[in-house]
Amino acid sequence: MYNSVFTKSFSNDVKDIKKDNVLFQRLKKKIDEILENPEHYGPKKYKLKGKRSAHVGSFVILFEIKEKDVVFLKFKHHDYVYD
Repeated sequence: MYNSVFTKSFSNDVKDIKKDNVLFQRLKKKIDEILENPEHYGPKKYKLKGKRSAHVGSFVILFEIKEKDVVFLKFKHHDYVYD
């Protein structure tokens, strides 16, 4: 299993959705799935090269794998995460 590392940006994004308990619980479950097998999620291309993403409803978790760590970068609505 991989170790989780949360960036300040990711933590701020999650803080914004904590009021929505259903979405927050789905996010926690998806983070556990990612930590079990982050290679399952395909790598991105172009300006996001080396990063990967997973959907939680209409929101997206953007992360990257660094050795035995999974670095969670962003958690935003699909329309804004890739900016």
